[in-house]
Parts: sequence; C-alpha cells; structure tokens
Amino acid sequence: MKKLFLLSALSASLSLGGYTTAQAQQNETGIVFRKDAFADVLKESARTGKLVFIDCYTSWCAPCKWMEKNAFTNDTAANYYNAHFINYKIDMEKGEGPELRKRYGVQVFPTYLFLDSKGELVHKATSRMEVSEFVEEGKKALDPTRSLTAMEKAFNNGERSKENLLSYALALQKTDRNKADTVSRMLIAALTDADMLSPLGWKTIQAFAWDEEEKLGKYFTAHRDEYTKKYDAKAVSNVKERLLSTALYGLIRKKDSTAFYARLAPWLNSSDTGIQRKAVMMEAEFYLTMTNVKGFVKVTDKALEGIMQRDDIGLSFLARRCQYLAKGSQPFLQQCYKLAKRAAVIDPKEYGNQSTLAKICQELGNKPEALEAAQAAYDLSLLETSKIQKIAQKELDAVKEMK
Repeated sequence: MKKLFLLSALSASLSLGGYTTAQAQQNETGIVFRKDAFADVLKESARTGKLVFIDCYTSWCAPCKWMEKNAFTNDTAANYYNAHFINYKIDMEKGEGPELRKRYGVQVFPTYLFLDSKGELVHKATSRMEVSEFVEEGKKALDPTRSLTAMEKAFNNGERSKENLLSYALALQKTDRNKADTVSRMLIAALTDADMLSPLGWKTIQAFAWDEEEKLGKYFTAHRDEYTKKYDAKAVSNVKERLLSTALYGLIRKKDSTAFYARLAPWLNSSDTGIQRKAVMMEAEFYLTMTNVKGFVKVTDKALEGIMQRDDIGLSFLARRCQYLAKGSQPFLQQCYKLAKRAAVIDPKEYGNQSTLAKICQELGNKPEALEAAQAAYDLSLLETSKIQKIAQKELDAVKEMK
C-alpha cells in the first residue's frame, strides 16, 4: 500500500509538473521562443511534426526590435505561431548564429526561416512586417503550394503561369532580389493589355513598376484614372509618387532644371508633410548635383525651420549626402555642419548622428568638436555590432591624430 501511495503521489507530481509547465507557457505574453540548442529544436520538430520558425536577428537591428515589440507580442500572431510552429530565435552574430547565417544564406535582418525537422528550408522571408503580413508568411510556410520551396520547385518544373510567376517573384523580393528581377521580367513580358487592369496586373504594377518609360509605368500613367476608380486611391498614389521619384532622379542626372522643376511642382505645392519632405530631399539633391551652394543653403535652411525641424534622421542623411558630394567645398561643408549639428542636438544618443557630425567637423578642421562627437559615437557603438565598434574606434583614432 505504501509503494502504491508513493507511485500515485509521484504520478500526480509529474502530471502537475507537466500541467504547470504548459500553463506557464500559456501565460507567457507573445510568441514562446525555445532557448535550446538548434539540434534540440530540430528534435522537437521531429517529435511534434511541427515546422521550426526561426527569427534571425542582431542586437543592432532596428526592424528586429520593432518586430519584437509589435509583432511577436501580438495575441493574433502569438496564438498562430505558438499553435503551428516550434519557435526559435537566434542572434546571427553570437553562438550558433554565424554558422546558421552561412548555412541558410541570411543576408539581411530580420530574416525568418521555416525549416522541417531535418533542417531543410521550407520557406523564407525578411523585413519588418505588420501582424497580418507576418501571420500570412506563417500560413504560406504551411501551404504546400505557396511556400518558397514549393514555388521554386514548380518554377523549375516549368509551371510558369502568370499567377505562379507573380507569387514566386513576390516571395523572391524578400529573399533574393536578383532572382526576383529575373522572374518579374518574365512575368511583365507575358502580360497583355487585358491583364494590366486585372487584380494580377495591378499587383504586378504595385510591386514592380519603377520607371514611367517602361511597360508597367507607361500603362499605369496612361490609365491612372481607371486604377483610381478600381483600386485603393492611396496605393495608386504611392505608385504615382514612386514613378515620379525615378523621373526626377533622371532629370537631376541630366541637369535639366526646367523639366526638373516642372515635374517637382506637385510635390512643392502638396499639403502632405510626407510629400513635402520628399520635395526637400529631391530639391537638395538637385542643388548638390548642380554645385549650387546658394540654392542648397536656401532649401535646407527653410527645412530646418519648417518641415524638418525635428527630423534628425532626414537632416543627418542630408548632411552625409552633402559631405559626399561637396568634395571639400567649404561653403557646402559649413551647411553640412549646420544640418549635422541640429540632428545631433535633436537626438544625441543616435550613433549615426554623432558619427556624421564627427566626420564633418574633422573635414572642417574643427578638432575639439570632432573629438567630442567621435567619442560620443564610439560610446554609442558599444551598443552596436563589433563591426560598427571597429569603425567607430578607427574614426576616433583618426580624429585624435588631427593636428
């Protein structure tokens, strides 16, 4: 009887322990990521029959942190991924990360891998995503007709309908841009005028129309009103702005000021703040290319007091671009400094802001401020990758050697 009691108690204890573990997992907020070694994760996949989902991240990747905060903690995403996958995440610069990065060709962060129990790739995607898109990627991984591996196999077997080409090209956009270009060109060549206004044609235009002089851009421009009536007006506007950006950059390269300002006019007169920022960036690029200091100063001074007065990222970008194209021109560099200084004041804890300011001060021969910014950049780099730390150290050493 005593033995029976002990066995019963042990059985109850084990059952309670199992329940407690499961309950703890259920009570966790967001996706439950395993902390085992990669080999153990594959064993769990084999035991359960579930695919492995891997979040490939780095400590310095801003989109990775956004996903961690906004997608992985979302109930809808968590419920789906916890139910259908063995979830695993790994820093691609630590532990087993570098080996897995090489094995699966991880080039950008975040990258999402979906593997079978043998470690074979089933599906792959990249970039920051909204919850609905992130869940959709999981559904694709489980669909034997929509996963990246399945679409690649179908393509190689000659299954090249327009629908298949579009799906494959869209998937490749997130994993292999060169191959995506090849497949998208095949799709575009196959599209007829009758296809262009169809949902398939519209999806193709949204993804691959970049130049208003090419097939997709020409058709869209000629039939824009029809697209506006048939599809989402904001999406139509996005394609329009993208095509205009390409055209404007082309006119900048040609240094055609008359045509450039004629095309830029809608942006200059827009009430949309996002479009206004684009106009500033484009006009600044024009003046830099034309080596027109007065024009560049006028545009950027106005932006400093207006649309970009709190936009440290935009100002820092303009400062770096200005420094690159200034080629030592002191008047340009003085304005570069003004932009970089404001960016560093807005957000002094942003590595890029301090690094940009340090480089410009160094080029201007301003050692005290260059040293202060370079030291700040180095201190901030300690929160980044070892590669960035080495760059920051090299820049700090160069400033210290200034006469």
